[in-house]
Amino acid sequence: MKNIIFIVLFFSFTSLLCQTVDTNYTDVKSSWYARTMPLSLYTGAGKITDKMSQNFEVGRSFGVIDVGIVGGRINLRADSNIYTEARVTMDASQYGIFSNEISIGVGAVFNSRTPIMLEISYTIMAQIARRWGIGIVTGYYDFSGDTSDASKTVFGLFLRYGLLRSENGGLLNRKMRMHHRGRR
Repeated sequence: MKNIIFIVLFFSFTSLLCQTVDTNYTDVKSSWYARTMPLSLYTGAGKITDKMSQNFEVGRSFGVIDVGIVGGRINLRADSNIYTEARVTMDASQYGIFSNEISIGVGAVFNSRTPIMLEISYTIMAQIARRWGIGIVTGYYDFSGDTSDASKTVFGLFLRYGLLRSENGGLLNRKMRMHHRGRR
């Protein structure tokens, strides 16, 4: 019986020692963020300039949820259609520096026969620096209008600037350290 109690206490103590708490960070309820996708590629036939798109997003993070406004262009041609979109992104899982996110968006494409834009996409992101993340995205854009519609599968690379996320998906901010100088 003593051996069992000793083993349980030993594993409990070593487990407690192995858990590290980073006291340099504090939980934050919300924060601003920015995300850009400088390069994405649609699947399907067509010229490469017709299959590439770009966008930029700004918004606010609330815990595991990002709510943002996106502006972008459908392709890289000079007469490219511009779009704007409202997007909600949720941090689905977090493992160390890596996170998996799901995004849902609805928007409008200007000067297009298919002005309604719907999006669902999935990302894998790595937090590579204090406020920077880089990731890959795959998803679907659906465009619809009165007489035509189109569905596009998209793959892309994105950068995110914003606060880090903890293991449970919450936002973390680095604590400011106050150094007091004594009088001389």
